[in-house]
Amino acid sequence: MDPTRRSLIGSALAAAGGAGLLGTSGEARGEPGARAAPAAPVNERTIVCFGDSNTWGYVPQLKPGTTRFARYDHQTRWPRLLEGLLAPAVRVAEHGLCGLVGALPSGGGQFEDGASRAAIDHVKGVVAANWPISEWVVMLGTNDFAYPSLARPEPIGEGVAAVIRAGLASHEWLGGPAPAVTLVSPIPLGPAVLTLGIDPEAVERSRGLSAALAAQARAQGWGFLDAAGAGALDTVDGVHWSAGHHRRFAGMLARALRREPTG
Repeated sequence: MDPTRRSLIGSALAAAGGAGLLGTSGEARGEPGARAAPAAPVNERTIVCFGDSNTWGYVPQLKPGTTRFARYDHQTRWPRLLEGLLAPAVRVAEHGLCGLVGALPSGGGQFEDGASRAAIDHVKGVVAANWPISEWVVMLGTNDFAYPSLARPEPIGEGVAAVIRAGLASHEWLGGPAPAVTLVSPIPLGPAVLTLGIDPEAVERSRGLSAALAAQARAQGWGFLDAAGAGALDTVDGVHWSAGHHRRFAGMLARALRREPTG
């Protein structure tokens, strides 16, 4: 459908005067015994976490087990821990995709099942599925270092910022206040990643990603958090987080979203 045209629902509402298709409650129409729909909690906030395998909760491993991937449970993954720390009036939606690339152009790479690896191809759907969003946490850039054409901090930072702007544009199109954005720099790659065939120079450059992402956050007026504060990547594959990383990062992020001092 042409995005500049009104949706079928919007057009039908206009033609019908709106009320009938919106399903106005019996109480609003004055029908006896009818009850109004319950109101949403006034203070409910929706926080969307968008990222790659370390948002998804991939368990560090060198060889696949009985399934292609291993995933931490709800008691371990940082988005679920974050929801507990910010309870009760917060809903945290986790949207992590293993292998997602922050700066890859649309259609630039595919998973084995044919789905796009480019974050830009997923972001609008994530925003629409969770609208309206109060806070948006984005952590991308780790997988970019596996692509020689992207494996420098500056283009990765620019690409990730473009993904966020695309998501914000979708949110604006849907309406309502723009979500507050927290851009997270992932923990730099650990030494064990060399066993996966990653170029040693890419490992070194991953340490410069924080500065590049921080610069993008400053330029756009977004919040920024460096996940390196959760500890070095000393795991078996040098890419994926331990349960301790998830726990520590959830605490860091909760404090940041509460706007608490970090010092």
